[in-house]
Amino acid sequence: MYIKIFNLVISFLSLIPLTIVALFSRLIKVPNNGKSLRLVFGSIAILNNHYWSKSMKNLGYNSNTFVFSYFKEISKRSDWDYVLSDCYKLVPYRLRVFLAFAESLFKYDVFVLSYRGFFLQKTFLRYFQAQLLRIANKKIIIIPYGSDAFVYGNIRSTSCAHALMISYPLASRQHSSILKDVIYWNKYADAVIPGMMSFDGIGRWDVLAPSSLVLDLDQWTATTRSSYNNGVYSKVVIVHSPNHRGCKGTEYIINAVDQLKNEKLNVELKLLEKVQNYEVRNILRHEADILVEQLIFTGHGLSGLEGMASGIPTIANLEDEAYTLPMRRWSFLNECPLVSATPENITDVLRVLVTNPKLRKELGRAGREYVEKYHGLDSAQYLFENVFDFIYGKKESIVNL
Repeated sequence: MYIKIFNLVISFLSLIPLTIVALFSRLIKVPNNGKSLRLVFGSIAILNNHYWSKSMKNLGYNSNTFVFSYFKEISKRSDWDYVLSDCYKLVPYRLRVFLAFAESLFKYDVFVLSYRGFFLQKTFLRYFQAQLLRIANKKIIIIPYGSDAFVYGNIRSTSCAHALMISYPLASRQHSSILKDVIYWNKYADAVIPGMMSFDGIGRWDVLAPSSLVLDLDQWTATTRSSYNNGVYSKVVIVHSPNHRGCKGTEYIINAVDQLKNEKLNVELKLLEKVQNYEVRNILRHEADILVEQLIFTGHGLSGLEGMASGIPTIANLEDEAYTLPMRRWSFLNECPLVSATPENITDVLRVLVTNPKLRKELGRAGREYVEKYHGLDSAQYLFENVFDFIYGKKESIVNL
């Protein structure tokens, strides 16, 4: 009780100086001519932010990641430019978020955020963040990553909703709060890019694309292995890398592999959980024959791109036309060589791939070509430069970019 009162007092005492800071930062001339823009990607340490920021740095922008903390199980400190736990060490942590927000008003012009917003997201000023950014004449781009924007009651796929209930049950009690975040940032954002989440009640998208995720393809190189393993005379290695098993349909993948083993096929399942990203990269390139990303959600995430970039056949669910049809009609999903599978047919799909090394090789090559075309760092550069033109009024619409 006393902690809540303390936080409330601190938050509202900070509103006046933050507003003054926002007004002063507005006096700084905001560039809107290309690479002079200063960018920040935050404040959650998802690898997408690392890759997006890196892509813009490579193009000559002043671009930083600025995050609360990072997940040591999957990334390294060197992946992030600024981490709040390393900053302002003489200041109590509860006050650091206000300093980080204030300093960022002077350092950056474009804020690329999730529906959680920036550093004030856990304070009583949560729903003042956008107004402060607007006062400071900053631009806001919102790209959701999952739990920040999934309002369970608005999800079209009941299977997807149930899978989320398995892995993230507490979010079902935060329905109103998450919906409020979505409505709030939809109102104030200059651009929203939700990817395949567009149709799950978000209600706004300024770019229609199956995914805005990218990889550094200099790091994620295609395998040079020529695997002729066919599950009869030699072992086929299947990799699955779930962050949460319920969401990904892991139990069905395990059962499918067990069934293939019962059929006397020589297969091995490697479950990669809480594994550093560089280790995943090495395993996909040097050991894996097949990657199964997920069977429940429609579309793919970063893991699916990693499989295709590694030049191995990659499995994900592309069955629900409520999601896929608009992406095929108005975007580039028709070119995607993911192998579609569901919990009901995953055993059959795996059997075909396990016993057909020639098909695996063809799919692996097609996957690599697809990622090179649509999901390299240059794709992020193309996306964000067009978004900048849109939010600064140089383009009227980029919805069919």
